[in-house]
Amino acid sequence: MDCIRYEIDIQGVEPAPQGSKVRTRYGMREASKRVGPWRDAVRSEALAARQPLIEGACKVTAEFRFLRPASHLTAKGLASKAYRQQYTVKRNDIDKCCRSTLDGLSGAAYADDCLVVELHSTQRYCVPGERPGAFVTVEELP
Repeated sequence: MDCIRYEIDIQGVEPAPQGSKVRTRYGMREASKRVGPWRDAVRSEALAARQPLIEGACKVTAEFRFLRPASHLTAKGLASKAYRQQYTVKRNDIDKCCRSTLDGLSGAAYADDCLVVELHSTQRYCVPGERPGAFVTVEELP
């Protein structure tokens, strides 16, 4: 039997970290208003891949892409010499981006995120012409 494999490319939505909650009169809610749209985009792309739901152990690999801040760019729109690093290190904790992404995949790629037993992730700035988002691979383990 072949193992199920999803390849999902979420484009046009910047990954959102899921972490802190805030108390309201009505209970608790996410501190970041971007988390809901990000999880919805992840779920939508996973459902569009139309694979059977993974019911056993799986591995997830995610590459998160973020827009480079305007302060990093020259007038021509290229990264200035002071900001040529490829990887984003000052915002969006990678573990919190993984958390929101894994929650978005629950019920769409796999039955529950507790089935993820291996996780690999990176985060970087978009190259010119590239849209923010993530490339995510979900593989059922034998």
